[in-house]
Amino acid sequence: MIRAVILDMDGVIVDSEHHWKLAAAEYLRGLFPGWSAAHEEKAVGLGVADLYHWLVREFGLKEEKAEFLARCHQLAEEVYLKRVACTPRLLDFLSRCAHKGLKLGLASSSPRAWIDMVLRRFELAGSFSAVVCADDVPEGRTKPMPDIYLKCLERLGARADEALAVEDSTFGVAAAKAAGLRCAAFRNGHNAGQDLSKADFEFSSFLELNLAG
Repeated sequence: MIRAVILDMDGVIVDSEHHWKLAAAEYLRGLFPGWSAAHEEKAVGLGVADLYHWLVREFGLKEEKAEFLARCHQLAEEVYLKRVACTPRLLDFLSRCAHKGLKLGLASSSPRAWIDMVLRRFELAGSFSAVVCADDVPEGRTKPMPDIYLKCLERLGARADEALAVEDSTFGVAAAKAAGLRCAAFRNGHNAGQDLSKADFEFSSFLELNLAG
């Protein structure tokens, strides 16, 4: 029986993944002229620190980490405070969860400051009993590692076998499954390039997400 639901933020709570691609494309193409849509897909779901290290390894990024993170934070303010919208039917889904007495958690590889932008803008802070982010785990232990999910379960006081994760990326699904959760993969209209085959099932609208099992 499901007693807790843990949601990813980007691409699940808000429609941010494609906004991130648009906002970051010019910046990353300026750094790497060969930057392509295929590279964008590989970066989806990575925490910003992990993205930095991946760019250093794969592309020889020369920017200092602090400079890169500061630029990403500027992009985050544009994305989260101006561009994104709350996912359709999400609020109805959260209400259904509350009505059923389910514990709600948020598990994201984004920094706390970015999550706070979303929670404040859409007045969602009161919806979640636990919020776990990149700041809460050691660097390098964000998705696809299970640490964020494990910590979120701990804060919710829930077991993995009674929790459902909602994810939209390959890395997110991998993290949820590695932590022992059932995982519902959200096909949000912008993630066709993501391999979600390791999820227990897929859905395309929060209206159809079943909480019975």
